[in-house]
Amino acid sequence: MSIAHARDVYALFYDETGTLGFQGILSGEESNEVSLSSIPKQHPLRAYLYVNHDGYSSCCKDYREYWDWVEKRNNDRFQNTLDHGKNYDAKNMMHTFRLLDMAVEILEQGEVLVRRPNRAELLQIRAGAFEYDELIKQAEAKVNQVDKAAAQSSLPDQPDLDHINQILVELRTALY
Repeated sequence: MSIAHARDVYALFYDETGTLGFQGILSGEESNEVSLSSIPKQHPLRAYLYVNHDGYSSCCKDYREYWDWVEKRNNDRFQNTLDHGKNYDAKNMMHTFRLLDMAVEILEQGEVLVRRPNRAELLQIRAGAFEYDELIKQAEAKVNQVDKAAAQSSLPDQPDLDHINQILVELRTALY
């Protein structure tokens, strides 16, 4: 039985005899709704139940998304995580470091360096050669380096969209 003016709060009753036809708490195995039953007026109240529908729905969504990810994940990549035994996605970590380094280079030098000067280090990260906590500390230091480089960068705060569009038109004209 729902309680008036108390969102998601329900009165709980128990049928010791099993003869009153109470429906239980959940409507069904896959349901996230509370089952409501007709209760005789004199039946004793046992407890109050608060049901966080929003939180429960969010957890169910996260659970479904996780198992969907497990079903569709790249098993070779996951096997690499198991093989190096560090319990983190080493390929993702390598790309995190690469992108942080590239951000600093763009901010300080104004250019994108495709060929990585620290390729060997990045490949070591991908191979799981470092402990997770060590990599997190290094990544945090790199984030601070990006922030410092951004504060001192000579790059404009906003791109020159007219100039970018002009380059795009020139490229399309030349290539097509």
